[in-house]
Amino acid sequence: MKKLIALGLILFSGYTYAQQVKVENAKYKFISGEKHALKVNIFTDDIKDILKAFQKELEKNVGTVTEQKKELILDNVQIKAITEDKIDAYVAVKKTKDNTSELYISFEINNEIIEPKSKAYKKAEQFMEKLSKDISIVVIEKELEKEEKALKKLEDKIKDLEDKNKKLEQDSKDREEDIKKNKNKLKEVSDELKEVNKKMNSGKGKMDKLAKDKEKLDKDHEKLTDKMSKDEKKIKDNKKDIESNNNDIDKLKNDVKKQEKVVSDVTDKLKAVK
Repeated sequence: MKKLIALGLILFSGYTYAQQVKVENAKYKFISGEKHALKVNIFTDDIKDILKAFQKELEKNVGTVTEQKKELILDNVQIKAITEDKIDAYVAVKKTKDNTSELYISFEINNEIIEPKSKAYKKAEQFMEKLSKDISIVVIEKELEKEEKALKKLEDKIKDLEDKNKKLEQDSKDREEDIKKNKNKLKEVSDELKEVNKKMNSGKGKMDKLAKDKEKLDKDHEKLTDKMSKDEKKIKDNKKDIESNNNDIDKLKNDVKKQEKVVSDVTDKLKAVK
């Protein structure tokens, strides 16, 4: 027995699928042995995605759910969508070649496996259809979270570069102010040196003191000149770094636009499934 339900066009991993939920009878070899099961196609082989979707349908604090070697074993749970009775279920997932997976669930009510002739079969079949959709929602929500994180990472990179540019611009302004101050100091030192040299050349004054004064002024002159030269170089380097950062920002802004489109597409995909 087979049922097809078109849930619309849904994008998965960059490809477009017309998701058709196919619920079929099958036999599957679970860890606990081969059992009759219901099979449905899904878009994940992650048992945690399946468990997350499954838990929405289980009555809280009723029965137990355990994971064993990538299979779920549900003991004495209650799934009111199928029956008011307690249910045991064995859940396994098998990845297929076309990037989809097959979900196998064997349901037991009062130690009797649900089969096509069973009273609860129709509801179990409907449950599998809904579960497939719920799993799709879980997968898309996880995809959306991933893409939103990628978008935020790009936005954070832009902010980081903009902050760096602000610091570089401020550093350049501070150095320009220092250069102005040091130019004035350099003029004062140069004027004092002229006077000292003039006195030394004329032979007037104490030569020892004049020599020491000249030595100090020469050092001050060299120090100021060196500081101004370094500041000028750093200002040029800052300008290059700012230009480079701006180029990176422009590229990142384009990446942000593309990523915003990705997030928008995944959001639309989630709305379509819900």
